[in-house]
Amino acid sequence: MQRNSAMFRSFVFLTFLLSCLQTRIAFADVPLGGFIPLVGMGMTNEFQTINVIDLGGIPFIAEPSTSIDPAFPLLGTGGNAYFDLALLDSGAATHIITQEAFNGFDLAGNNMQGTNIQPVGGATGVIITEINDAGGIYAAGLGDRTAAGTLLDMDTTKLRGQTSVATLTAPAEWTLPNILGLPMAAQHAIAIQNSDPQIFQHDGRTARTPQVEFRDLGSGGDGILRRAPLKLRPGIGFIQGPQYVFNLDFNDILGGGNIAVHDNPASPSVVIDTNGNGGGLFIDVDFANGSESLEDRELLFDTGADLTVVSQITAARLGFDPILDTPDFVLEVEGSGGISTGIPGFYLDELNIDTIGGSFTMQNVPIAVLDVTNPNNPGNIIDGILGMHLFTGRDLVIDANASVGQAGAGPSLYISDPVTETHDWASPAASANWATTTSWSAAGTPSIMWQANVTNVSGSSQIASVTSDSTIFQLTVSGNASNAMSVDIQVGATLTTFGETRIEAGGQIRLNGSGAKIDAQFINIEDGTLTGSGDIFVGTGPIHGAVRNLSGRIEPGAPIGKMNIVGDLSNLENGTIAFDLGGTIAETGHDQIATERFAFLAGTLEVLFDGSYIPSIGDMFTLITSTEGVVGRFDNLTLPHAFSWNIDYLPNSVVLEVLGLAGDFNGDGSALGDDLTTWQSGYGSTYNGVDFLTWQQNYQGVLNAGATIAVPEPGSWILMLCVLLCATPFGRQIGSCTDRAIGQSAPLHTFQH
Repeated sequence: MQRNSAMFRSFVFLTFLLSCLQTRIAFADVPLGGFIPLVGMGMTNEFQTINVIDLGGIPFIAEPSTSIDPAFPLLGTGGNAYFDLALLDSGAATHIITQEAFNGFDLAGNNMQGTNIQPVGGATGVIITEINDAGGIYAAGLGDRTAAGTLLDMDTTKLRGQTSVATLTAPAEWTLPNILGLPMAAQHAIAIQNSDPQIFQHDGRTARTPQVEFRDLGSGGDGILRRAPLKLRPGIGFIQGPQYVFNLDFNDILGGGNIAVHDNPASPSVVIDTNGNGGGLFIDVDFANGSESLEDRELLFDTGADLTVVSQITAARLGFDPILDTPDFVLEVEGSGGISTGIPGFYLDELNIDTIGGSFTMQNVPIAVLDVTNPNNPGNIIDGILGMHLFTGRDLVIDANASVGQAGAGPSLYISDPVTETHDWASPAASANWATTTSWSAAGTPSIMWQANVTNVSGSSQIASVTSDSTIFQLTVSGNASNAMSVDIQVGATLTTFGETRIEAGGQIRLNGSGAKIDAQFINIEDGTLTGSGDIFVGTGPIHGAVRNLSGRIEPGAPIGKMNIVGDLSNLENGTIAFDLGGTIAETGHDQIATERFAFLAGTLEVLFDGSYIPSIGDMFTLITSTEGVVGRFDNLTLPHAFSWNIDYLPNSVVLEVLGLAGDFNGDGSALGDDLTTWQSGYGSTYNGVDFLTWQQNYQGVLNAGATIAVPEPGSWILMLCVLLCATPFGRQIGSCTDRAIGQSAPLHTFQH
């Protein structure tokens, strides 16, 4: 087995930003996350060899292909062509397939399994992949699918690709989809059409992607006038085409005949120069932030990154010190090496892309700060990565047509005007049906191209009731300080958005019971509320999304129930998650959130009793379950009065336990005079003045949260001592896995993590 470490170590790969933990909020005009372009991908066993007598052609350089050659049928098991979803990622140096796809294409059975390995490094670390024998790879947009669900099938007449390309197979721990990388963009123009959004079910998940078309290089913008010049680095690499490093079998050379250079290549196919430096598409970008500005900074154009990234030094030059300054938010990034946490993010005043045929400037842009290796200059850091959130609701054409003296535009990114339709809620009624045409400013039934703004337009609270399935492009819900606006999703109805669902101040989305569902790429809660019982799906195909509570509230149940999240839950520092307790059984007795991925926790946990419920000592409530794991913990606890509590942060759950009655120092289940004696004997070591006040408040037994009774006054010496003690703040640092607290109507203390 041979390990290639010289050429490909600088592989740049950032798929998407997953979720975030907020410290200061400044909501962006550009969404915190963008679209994810997916395609359907197939493979063939199509390659070239060298004849030792006639050394014509260069078999290790990829050949573009506009159709399937019948002599090289699509691969699969049992003679059936296999297709799989792939992320179109112009920032990835090569093509990567998953273990599942490796088996689906039956590469081993088709004698395409290589023996060499390749380290792959990206934004989140390094993994070891296997280099496959050279073959053909083909793709088409998912608007050209002919079947989906259990198996994906494609219209083969729409497929385009390249042959004699060496791909990589990812290890089993790889959590990302197949990757169709830069080599495809080097030999085909690519149209990404948000004007033709695709939403469908595949493998038990919702896939959503703009339609993608592969075209001839040099075909231009298809009527789009605005274009940003692309810088092809290295230019010679795009001119000559992607290539792999081949192994020579000397037995073939000595014996005559064809040399199987496709067999066991020493590297995957990449765009490189004569020095072995990798390639990328770069665009000049201008930044402005306060009094600071930077012009003509080269950023990597990466269709696999849904958020813009800048390097640490670029951030510092813009006035953001990622080490000394408190970030506006903190992110988790999912890339080739897994999930990386603690990535700082800031809101940038202005970002401008230098364009011809119309300007392109965005304000209040969320950016992440992360050093990423420069694929064109290994050992150094790029200024940043241009993310897809900047182009939400727009069509793009990537035409990396290398300039070799031909007429016409050089390599360009074409950027359309917005292609979506804006529709505002117009009904003044207290409750109106979502699908009623007169409920909207421009009469019509909500459809997939709608950016729906549901804002309170009345002098009192309003409800937009979703009673049947509906699909729109993007949703924003908002009210005002005194009049709420709620989008209520009824049982049996699913509200689907192609992109972001945003809940702003005064806005609410309510799931009205089991069978009510919201299906979005991601949900951002910005001072609004997500509440109720039902199902939430966030993500696109094999890529997971997040419910991000930036500064609002998540309230499962109505009042008691369960909120199921297929994706990640991210509660930020300014966010609150509130649970009602009415019994010890989840969903029927107390609220619960169940997430099928990670639960990233910060912010406030709020717990209330439902009605007159009184728990018993030792009762336990599993508030959150998380299939992949719990990360972090709540900063603030607002728990029911009169009880002492324990919070266990277990690997896959958060459990609240009743330890006893607050003030019950001797553990006999009551707060009486003998507890005062216990307090006196332990004062100064075990107990303090705050503990005395707790006993005083709960004297004579178990109390409801708002109950009051007559409490005896302490002796004058005790009272004086208590006053002196209470003049000094008391703080306790709890262990890493457990928080213990006394219930009260405001946070007891803030845990620092």
